[in-house]
Amino acid sequence: SITVPAAPVVPLNLTTGPWYFWCGLQPYGGGVVQPVLGWRESEPNALNPNPPFPKVWEMNLWAVPWNGANQPPPQTAQMSSGIWADEGALIASTVIWETESSEWVQTANVLSGAAAGQPVSMITPASFLSDGDNHTFYALCLPRRLYGTHAGQYWHFNVTLTNVVFRAITSVGVQSLCASAADYSNDQGGIAFAGFKMVDPETCYWESITLMPPGLSELRKNQ
Repeated sequence: SITVPAAPVVPLNLTTGPWYFWCGLQPYGGGVVQPVLGWRESEPNALNPNPPFPKVWEMNLWAVPWNGANQPPPQTAQMSSGIWADEGALIASTVIWETESSEWVQTANVLSGAAAGQPVSMITPASFLSDGDNHTFYALCLPRRLYGTHAGQYWHFNVTLTNVVFRAITSVGVQSLCASAADYSNDQGGIAFAGFKMVDPETCYWESITLMPPGLSELRKNQ
């Protein structure tokens, strides 16, 4: 689940954005399958087009092939309809591989806040991601992407994911892979993991994963 943060505080005349934060999967071959929380994202097809709160953050489901990963969406991405969500809302999401149909199934559901009860889902065939395989290894990815001028200067808040579960179809190498996830920071920001445990040989769990802006991540690193 992801908690919707407060809106960035930027000057009215500053053009920056959109900004994206996500926790998703990078299948073998590259590309990403990911529920994405976006700020200043154009949303022409919202499921709740007239929410009783400012249209600041919205949740979409994305699938982006490897050769489009560096291009701003929606040029090369499959994207679901969006859900506007207010500050403090909790949004639960899932990414599941369906072996029989060779499809990725994503869902997102707003659990709290003024948009509570709003769901969205999307199905992506494996062929959408595998065309032009670049031999990328399977990975869990937790990045952010900030477009626009002075983006780093005005990213001043944490983005927190809670109750994060990663379940594999086999136990081979799973514990060592998950246990290797470590706090990291540089001048672009940082990430902190808390409450890791193995639920069973195939299932990893983190109580929280926090994406931090440069100032806060450097402070944490030096403590």
